[in-house]
Amino acid sequence: MMEIEGEAGGGLVKVVLSGNQEPRRVEISPDALNEGVEVLSDLVTAAMKNAYDRSTATMRERMEALTEGLNLPGM
Repeated sequence: MMEIEGEAGGGLVKVVLSGNQEPRRVEISPDALNEGVEVLSDLVTAAMKNAYDRSTATMRERMEALTEGLNLPGM
């Protein structure tokens, strides 16, 4: 099963999504706890967005690879 990782804060927070963008896990470094609640919340949000962006880019690349050579209208 494919997993896609996003991170924020230089790796202080990591979010892992499945290939179909289902959340799998969140990893928070103990050092991130020292940043305070607001910063930690921002880091989790940024890591989620990073994982989502990587996931959509990966899916786009896979679709392009699958449809390469096919003469599909609108693509």
